Amino acid sequence: MKTRLNLITLALAGFSGAAMANYGLANANVEGVDTSKWECKRCEPVNGYSGSVGIAAGAVDASDNHAANRLGDTDGFAGHVNADVVYRAESGYNAELEANRLGSDNGSARIAVGKAGVANAAFHYATGTHWTADGAVSPFAFQNNLIVNTGEDQTTDLKVKRERYGFDGDFGGDLWTLYGNFQREDKTGARKASVFSGTIANVAAPIDSTTDRWEAGARLGGQTWTAGVAYIASQYNNNLTSMYDFGSHQAALSTAPSNEAYHIVADGQYSFTRTHLAGRFVTGKMTQDDSLVQLGGLNPTVSSFDGEVDTTDASFRVASTVARGLRLTASYDYSDRENNSSVFAGNSVSIDGMSGDVEEYARYDQTRHTAKVGASYRISQGYRVDAGYEYKGVERTDLEREQTDEHGVHARLRISALDNWNFGLKAGYSTRDGSKFEASRATSSEDNALLRRYHLADRDRVETELRVTHTPLASLSIDLTARYANDDYSDTEFGLLEADDYGYDVSVNWGASDKLNLHAFAGQQWIDSEQNNLFASQTSFDQVEDRFVNAGFGAAYKGLFVDALTVGGDYLYADSESNTTVASGGLNGEYGDYFSTSHSVNFYGDYALNEKMGLRLDYRYERYEDSDFANVDNIQNGNVVHLYTLGNLNHNYNAHMVMLSFNYAL
Repeated sequence: MKTRLNLITLALAGFSGAAMANYGLANANVEGVDTSKWECKRCEPVNGYSGSVGIAAGAVDASDNHAANRLGDTDGFAGHVNADVVYRAESGYNAELEANRLGSDNGSARIAVGKAGVANAAFHYATGTHWTADGAVSPFAFQNNLIVNTGEDQTTDLKVKRERYGFDGDFGGDLWTLYGNFQREDKTGARKASVFSGTIANVAAPIDSTTDRWEAGARLGGQTWTAGVAYIASQYNNNLTSMYDFGSHQAALSTAPSNEAYHIVADGQYSFTRTHLAGRFVTGKMTQDDSLVQLGGLNPTVSSFDGEVDTTDASFRVASTVARGLRLTASYDYSDRENNSSVFAGNSVSIDGMSGDVEEYARYDQTRHTAKVGASYRISQGYRVDAGYEYKGVERTDLEREQTDEHGVHARLRISALDNWNFGLKAGYSTRDGSKFEASRATSSEDNALLRRYHLADRDRVETELRVTHTPLASLSIDLTARYANDDYSDTEFGLLEADDYGYDVSVNWGASDKLNLHAFAGQQWIDSEQNNLFASQTSFDQVEDRFVNAGFGAAYKGLFVDALTVGGDYLYADSESNTTVASGGLNGEYGDYFSTSHSVNFYGDYALNEKMGLRLDYRYERYEDSDFANVDNIQNGNVVHLYTLGNLNHNYNAHMVMLSFNYAL
């Protein structure tokens, strides 16, 4: 804020003496003007307490706990506390209390005290729960480092619960600030996983981990510059065993390994009159001492694995107004990932029977360069054009293509000169190519020469977007966005061949009167892709059609009961589906159902008891259904390998919530 004020002061000082004499505020003629109401009541903070506190209680009726992802609470009683309280003392010290749905499965709280520019401290706490499915059924249980068949079904809820807490603080003066913060996240629950040992089984794998993050730094700043340095460290501890054996297979299931990382960050920026510079440099290291699970080989685990990855990142930005109406920008980003992990470890070495290569842990390195230049020019009042060029270069090791180069250009025209209309039209084109495809030690020479991974393959991309805003009335606004993009992998024989992504969004907001407001929106997206697959000597041609739609409307009316009651309602519809058609050997087939559909309704009434107290009543309804063809029944006979699932994990439910809230303004 001080920098902005100083820049404004310098700009004003650059005006001619005549201009300041004619139009300076001190020489303004205010005779006969009533200035009694000019006092800004918000310019100076009010000492004492301000804000509001509230409490809410109600009930949820839901047969599926998945509804809590939308309603915030599971079946049964629901209650939470809200608060936004500020205390300001005459000495300049402040205290703040914030609470949002505190007491529910998805709530947060923050307490802060201090004085701006001197010292500040805060403590924060948050919980979050995401449900995948409740009532997953499986006879397999996790005992020590084994997955065992108990002989009878056990029920487990698939969910992830996160609990975060920590603190932060800073102190300093006008030119410098020291700061630090700490956060811990405990994550528990269960997830869906798959294992194999003659039998294919889906299991409810446990989750139990702790992540700590520390940060400490210092910042310096002047009128036209800032600089800072920081140290950031994190440590992830998996509280479970690192791997589980299943039947005759060792390490059939591995968990996320414990690891730690640190980064040292230096950044700064400087502002000239019309030019602004900014830069950032980051160096860091990530390490892992847990055992490594290998695919294949005589020894499935590397017990003495030393994982180490060194990272270096740097970026530079410059923006300058070189002439009236013309602004130029440029940036460069550099990122390097060097894997220095141990290669050979353990008591044995495995030889690939087809290629004769020694199997080893592949150390993937990657270096990325990104450069951008752009220009923005105001042709005349209400007409502006933007254009830019972008280059991305990626160098990789141990992949069949060591380097890819991507070049892209874009342009945009914005028109706001027409009454009640705003237009924006953007178009772009990019192309990707790179080095020759070759077999590597990691991918082996028997890979098909015509196969191209989509992120490495040559690709041409075109895209365009149209934005229109129309305000035919002061109280009516209409917004429309339409977009289209095409990816063409013309040099790929097997893999992703082509993809189209197009859609639109439209929204309308109408203040029908001083008391009634109406709004509505709708949007659709289509993603169509084609690919060729190769399975041994057979091929297939796949077409995937993804469809997304969302729509809704709502209304709010205020002014009932002598402007004490506001009522309103909202409706939201969302639907998505994916259809995959497979053509192979002259036969066509389709995958099973894969969709989700939801209807959401919310009615509310907000009643002001007096100037300080208010009541609000909410009713919410959720209708949700989805289907995943992968959720098949157990297969235990025929020519198919035995398959155990977790039961039917699809959702099909109705859920209701009623919540009464009381709010008190301090």
